[in-house]
Amino acid sequence: MHDENKYYTVSAITNYISYKISTDVALKLVYIKGEMSNVRYSKGHLYFVLKDTEAEISSIIFANVASKLKFSPKDGMKVLITGSITPYSKRGTYNLIVNEIIEFGEGYLYQKFLESKDRLEKLGLFSPEHKKQIPAFSKNIGVITSSTGDAINDILSTINKRFPLVTVYVYPALVQGPDAPKSLIKALNKVEKDNLVDVVIIARGGGSFEDLNCFNDENLAKTIYDFSLPIVSGVGHENDYTICDFVCDDRAPTPTGAAVKVTPDKFSLFEQLDTKKQKISILINQKINLYTQQLMFLNNNYYLKNFNNVILSFETKHKELLNKLELNSPLTKINNSYDNVMNIISRIKAYNIVNKINELEKQINQNESNIYKCMTNCLDKLSSNFYNSLDKLVLVNPLNIMKKGYAVVYKDKNVISSSKDINEDDILDVHFYDGNKKVKVI
Repeated sequence: MHDENKYYTVSAITNYISYKISTDVALKLVYIKGEMSNVRYSKGHLYFVLKDTEAEISSIIFANVASKLKFSPKDGMKVLITGSITPYSKRGTYNLIVNEIIEFGEGYLYQKFLESKDRLEKLGLFSPEHKKQIPAFSKNIGVITSSTGDAINDILSTINKRFPLVTVYVYPALVQGPDAPKSLIKALNKVEKDNLVDVVIIARGGGSFEDLNCFNDENLAKTIYDFSLPIVSGVGHENDYTICDFVCDDRAPTPTGAAVKVTPDKFSLFEQLDTKKQKISILINQKINLYTQQLMFLNNNYYLKNFNNVILSFETKHKELLNKLELNSPLTKINNSYDNVMNIISRIKAYNIVNKINELEKQINQNESNIYKCMTNCLDKLSSNFYNSLDKLVLVNPLNIMKKGYAVVYKDKNVISSSKDINEDDILDVHFYDGNKKVKVI
């Protein structure tokens, strides 16, 4: 016979288990991470199963907590939970009562991103007043990125197409994972120490938000803020934003876009050069037209019409100067220089030798200087000869001579050149510079 007194009732066992769970301090506050499944609402309360690969536990979020959630729980979502284990003795089960729940994974990282962004913005790290100007022409460019990714190839290819004269210094760094921020900071410090570049690109190709999360590191942001050189961020794709984008001096949507921002377009430079040549040609023609108009004005002057021989002589000299100017035409030299530029471009495309490009660029600058000097010297010489001729014309003007006391004597409208041509009581007509008088010979 079995003694039934030694057997406990179901309620007694479940009450004992409930007592043990309720009094266990370790179960009063537990921190659990897992995946949500069987998510459902009932009367404002949220019920679900929290599980991992080996076990699961029934969980409840009461309405007062569920109503304050900043995200929508759904099956398959990974979460971090703070709560307590509570028994239900009538069924011999226990539940996880949730006091706080946070989305884990990209949602969690995004929340941390927003918190960091808000904190750093209040500290002034995104202030426009602090951002440095990106140089229009950089001779040396530093690139901080992975040495094996597509980003470095895109950047180098773009720079070579747009402005092959630039020198690129690559500073390899990790661009993903927990060690990436320290690696990026180390690369920035090396750029600062080397002091070789004018501007810096910090970049990586596209990826998930979690992949790009290393660029949200606050220590990295502060290092960029304190950096002495301008930095362009080219992280991810156009719709990807990181803390690095906000704190850098400029942001490009892609690594290729960052390369575009730090280099000029060589074809645009060629167009600017052509425009300047056209302006020089216009200025030369304007100067020639101006002096031609002045010459025509002098030809029509009343006092100079009586000095045809002098004018003819001046015109001859003027034509000689024009011929000399045509022989040394700045337009011809400009065209020759343009041909040289085209030849240089052809040689660049054929050989792609940077040193030759530098030498030809110097030669172009020298030719421009020589053209300007030649133009200036010719115009100065023309102006000097013109004013010298004008001074000579003024000196031989008979009216100026008559102002010194000379007069012209006429008798019967004939100029008297000798005293033998006049007799006593002759009436003479004496012309002074300001009028004439009748006189009688005594």
